[in-house]
Amino acid sequence: MANLLERRVAVITGAARGQGLAAAKLFVSEGARVVINDLDQASVDAAVESINEAGGQALGARGDASDGEQVRDVLARASDVFGGVDILYNNAGIGFSAKERMGILMDDIVNCTEADWRRILDINLTGVFLFCKYGVPMLIERGGGVVINTASIGGLRGGPSAHAYAASKAGVIQLTKSVAVTYGHKGVRANCICPGVIDTEMIQSHMLNAQGAREAISHRTPVGRIGTADDIAQLALYLASDASGFMTGQAIAIDGGVTA
Repeated sequence: MANLLERRVAVITGAARGQGLAAAKLFVSEGARVVINDLDQASVDAAVESINEAGGQALGARGDASDGEQVRDVLARASDVFGGVDILYNNAGIGFSAKERMGILMDDIVNCTEADWRRILDINLTGVFLFCKYGVPMLIERGGGVVINTASIGGLRGGPSAHAYAASKAGVIQLTKSVAVTYGHKGVRANCICPGVIDTEMIQSHMLNAQGAREAISHRTPVGRIGTADDIAQLALYLASDASGFMTGQAIAIDGGVTA
């Protein structure tokens, strides 16, 4: 049986850890060549090394998703080395990051600073815009391709605090729908993943480290557990593959039933 992503090239942002790295490893196992994009060079190098040592084909491309010039450089590197781009997985995001790492915490509208508001929207929303702006034409050049954007259930419903984060993720959902409608006739499909609580470093620093937090969240989740990066990667693989060929413009909650 042929691999689902044989000979395809995937650019994955925020791929040095967590959901992005899990997807990169799964995509490679299904025949893809992947470009690992993230902010920290050492983390990018480690992710690439782990994939290549296992027999995959990965390329590192450090860059800030909120900077148009750096976005173009990442995509140009993918084209120069792998010949083009077939899958654009915009996964990079912030909002739960520890203060010492990113200088930003989720906060309510009164306490959120203007600088933090702009930074969260720059990464979570403008970053998706820039990779679509410069990446979608590359997909069209290959005869079509797939855009996968990471939003959140926070973009689907209201909640306490996290106003900048929720606004950015709601924007990602609508941007995804617009890309799907605009470029579907040119062979580009665009869908949006909306995770719930997922056991990654970003979520751990904000929600899961407190005593009893894991048990409480698991109890409130209908399937009885917290999600994993591999759960998200499996959905991303489906959206990236031809198996989802009639699916576009969708915002898919993957949250263990929380939004239900």
